[in-house]
Amino acid sequence: MSLQEISEALPDTPTIMKRVGESWWHMIYAARGGNWGLAGYYLRRVNKLENALKVLRPKHRERLEKFQSSALPAVIEAVEAEDIARLEEAYAAATEMANLLHHESGYPYIKWVLPQEPPKGLQLEPVEAPDGDVASPNGDRPV
Repeated sequence: MSLQEISEALPDTPTIMKRVGESWWHMIYAARGGNWGLAGYYLRRVNKLENALKVLRPKHRERLEKFQSSALPAVIEAVEAEDIARLEEAYAAATEMANLLHHESGYPYIKWVLPQEPPKGLQLEPVEAPDGDVASPNGDRPV
C-alpha cells in the first residue's frame, strides 16, 4: 500500500470533528443526568480524537493545543469534581472558544451548537453496578 493510499484511508478532519461534536454533546447530557462516569468517558474521547487530529492534520495542531490547554482543564476539573454548575460554565466557555478557533482556522461558517435534545440510546442517569455501587468519572467505583 502506498503512502497516498494510506493517507486516503485515514479519516479526514470533518469525520473526526463530527465524532468530537457527538462526544461533546453526549458528555454534557450525561453530566446533566448525573452519569458522571459516562461524562468522563466522553470527555476522554474528545481529548483522544483531538490528539489523533493533531497527528493526522498538523495544520490544526496549534489551535487544538490552545483549546486543550486553555479550555479543557476547567471542563476536566468540573467533571472530576462532579460539579454541574462549574461544568455548565466551563462547557459554555469551551464551546465559545471552539467556535472562535473555527473562525481563526478560516471556517467562520462552522459554529457548533448544543442540540436541544439529549442523545438517544444511552442511560444518562447514574448506572448502578450489580453490587449497588455507582461508577465514578474515571470508571472506578467509589471507595
